[in-house]
Amino acid sequence: MRIFALVGKSGTGKSFRSLEIARENNIEAVIDDGLLISHSRIIAGKSAKHETNKMASVKRAIFTDKDHADEVRTAIRENNIQSLLLLGTSEKMVSAIAGVLGLPEIEHIFYIQDFATSEEIELAQSMRNKYGKHIIPVPVFEVKKLFSGYFLSAFLPQGRRDKALERTVMRPTYSYLGDFKISPRVISDICRFEAKKIDGVSDVYKIKSIPDANGYIDIGIEISVVFPCDIPKTCNKIQEVLDKAIEDSTSIIVKNINISIKSIKTD
Repeated sequence: MRIFALVGKSGTGKSFRSLEIARENNIEAVIDDGLLISHSRIIAGKSAKHETNKMASVKRAIFTDKDHADEVRTAIRENNIQSLLLLGTSEKMVSAIAGVLGLPEIEHIFYIQDFATSEEIELAQSMRNKYGKHIIPVPVFEVKKLFSGYFLSAFLPQGRRDKALERTVMRPTYSYLGDFKISPRVISDICRFEAKKIDGVSDVYKIKSIPDANGYIDIGIEISVVFPCDIPKTCNKIQEVLDKAIEDSTSIIVKNINISIKSIKTD
């Protein structure tokens, strides 16, 4: 197995540049902030950007958690990955990651200043320091599975059409800009407003949303319908509409929407 590394200070654009560096050097996979990434997919790991403070994020990025390290080590072996690019803020950090994961000695270290001008690095650090923005080198649709409740946006370098180079822009919880919470009342109001617009729904009663440890939610909703009504079709429509409305408005991913028919009303 061939091991490479990309080193640069925090916020200088390592994640942004990593995809093109890997492609130009025929490197199969990237390890960035605790994630194993290959072919625009997150193969294994947990992102340091999930952590609530900077210290915890650093520990996550260097795999101090044994279960985390074991998961990524196993995924490297099972996916038969033969070349890896490790991202870190120093030579010491990437060497530590290689050691924890039981990888061979690093063959070559790239430095961010060899791929970005001083002006580009300054701009990247400004975006990090002023706006708390971070890059994850995979497309938004892949990141959404791990970051329920985070507002994400896609970024593709100007003039490039290759979706394999798409990155995701996000702001982690530990950003100095602070955190935000979405009240369960907001979820209920969205559900009530959207459900009442659906043909066949007469009224909306009790709504309950239950979050899990990963930020996903289960929703329970009680409704009445108008007779005659195709109940299965109406329920499918409710699930489809509420799922989209909640994700579009809050970025929270809905796991299940359970619908109870409380009554059937006639004209």
